[in-house]
Amino acid sequence: MPVYTLKCPDCTHEFKGMVLAYTKPPDIWVCSQCKSERAEPLAGREPEPHPWDDGGHGSGCLCCAGAQKPAQR
Repeated sequence: MPVYTLKCPDCTHEFKGMVLAYTKPPDIWVCSQCKSERAEPLAGREPEPHPWDDGGHGSGCLCCAGAQKPAQR
């Protein structure tokens, strides 16, 4: 599962986006900060493999590290 590094031209936010295995990347990437639909993968930067591809996952996960847990109800 490739993990892309994306950048929004509207707010300059950089973030990660994962594409599930055996699917194509989306035509439109949405910025996780300002919700602009103009975010794009950084030019010249190859997607990184997701740690699940190697059987590992956790704090080293590029797309999940630092993710906030949902509020408990």
